[in-house]
Amino acid sequence: MPTQFIQKMNRTESGLHLLMILSLSDGHLHSEESSIMIEFLEENFKEKIDIIKEQAFIKALPEEERHNHFLETAAQFYKISSYEERNKLIAFAMKVVMADDKMEAAENVLIHELYNAWDLE
Repeated sequence: MPTQFIQKMNRTESGLHLLMILSLSDGHLHSEESSIMIEFLEENFKEKIDIIKEQAFIKALPEEERHNHFLETAAQFYKISSYEERNKLIAFAMKVVMADDKMEAAENVLIHELYNAWDLE
């Protein structure tokens, strides 16, 4: 059950949470990745975001809670986005995951969960 915090997230915020957790799933997040994610989200969704607050939240989120937060945030993004926007975000997520030319098992799990949660093919 999503918290009120998650239910108030806009597309840019929820997209950042999804992308950051996905990026962290291989064990590390590089500042270059973070910058590229923020640029993508701001260009495509144009909603206000407190980047420092959102990044601090994700980095402070205990690892054992990330998966559940990811699923709740995916459900929120689904509710507030169009089919095209979800496709655009997952296509970008794949580029982030494959930036190092390999997909780790944890990354694969999360990508598959997005496809399933969003009814994408």
